[in-house]
Amino acid sequence: MSDAQFDVVVFGATSFVGQILCQYLTDTYGVDGDLKWAAAGRSKDKLEQVKAQLGQAGSALPLLTADANDAASLDTLCAQTRVVISTVGPYALYGEPMIRACVSSGTDYCDLTGEVQWIAAMLEKYEDQAKQSGARIVHCCGFDSIPSTWAPTSCSSRPGPASRPPPPG
Repeated sequence: MSDAQFDVVVFGATSFVGQILCQYLTDTYGVDGDLKWAAAGRSKDKLEQVKAQLGQAGSALPLLTADANDAASLDTLCAQTRVVISTVGPYALYGEPMIRACVSSGTDYCDLTGEVQWIAAMLEKYEDQAKQSGARIVHCCGFDSIPSTWAPTSCSSRPGPASRPPPPG
């Protein structure tokens, strides 16, 4: 969406990871710099609390209200941004409506899910539509997925008992 008001919207900004992400974006890019971003969530009051925690640096942060169970609010959110970063989980319960909204609008999407069955279901259901709309849907962008990716790689790259197959028997 080249005419979008925002480059990025953090959906689920009041969650634990959402707050960390908002702090990171504020510290790294500010709220009125080259990266245009906004915080989004269900509760305007809770979003205001996140904004207040960011201090003076976050005082101009735009806030958007949207609910994972309200398709119209998700469509409105997607119309305003090029990318949605979702921290709203569990994704198997709350993630699909945002995927649908992003795919429908051609808005790029990323999340931090590690819910592989849900990812497979979303690929099966929305991959062709995403290709048609131009939406890039990227799952497993850290947090939840890092331990499950790192642990086997770490074990297999180190010599010792963990990297050897068990004895037959």
